[in-house]
Amino acid sequence: MTQFIEKISALAKEFADPELDRQVEEIKLIDQCVSSQHLLAFAPEGLGISDSRFAEMTWDLTDGQIKDLRALNNLLNNVRQYLSLEYGIWSLPNMATARLIKEEFGVESALEVMAGNAYWSKALSEAGIQVRATDSLEWSKSSKTGKRPFYPVEDLPADQAVMKYATCDLILCSWAPNFGQADLELIAAKHHYAPAARLLFIGEKGVTNSPEFWSKRHFNRSAELRKINRSFKSYDFIEEKFFEVK
Repeated sequence: MTQFIEKISALAKEFADPELDRQVEEIKLIDQCVSSQHLLAFAPEGLGISDSRFAEMTWDLTDGQIKDLRALNNLLNNVRQYLSLEYGIWSLPNMATARLIKEEFGVESALEVMAGNAYWSKALSEAGIQVRATDSLEWSKSSKTGKRPFYPVEDLPADQAVMKYATCDLILCSWAPNFGQADLELIAAKHHYAPAARLLFIGEKGVTNSPEFWSKRHFNRSAELRKINRSFKSYDFIEEKFFEVK
């Protein structure tokens, strides 16, 4: 067990609070699944302490205990960062959402671009979809997390990957960078090489993707997508969702 989780466990024990204990167990389950390269069945429940709950909990606490509670809340709110540093992932897939993508969109084949360690490719594959995962892999040369992908990743830039696998039903891009125009270039490649494919991005406005990406009116809204997003509720303050681009 890592120092991060040991610290959360030790701090939570100070307060004997059932909700905090639930969150600790949730984080342990997440870490166990990710470290063993397995998948969560469902999206995790919310982590962190709301402002109102924090104020209520501090009524009878000493200054030292309040400091510890604040430290605990900071750790609970940074599980995503822990996962990125320890395992090289920013988005946490679950099997319920992966199966809904297959069922609701009728997906038989998928391409993940800018896939990183390809955790979403693993989820889609286990949901019964034929998946190709691709990435330029430049980042992996200087990152310790780049040596243990969750799914085989082919060394291909996004536009070349779309050209090569143009017959796929779905193209997925998770947590596109918020600098440059890689996301817009991907959309252009999709329109040129794979016009019949559906294109999904995972992210949050203002956190992922370029400002130009969010300024364009190119999003599809559908009952199917809403159903998928209901199964993919975010576990922290990041309002992570699926976005479909026309």
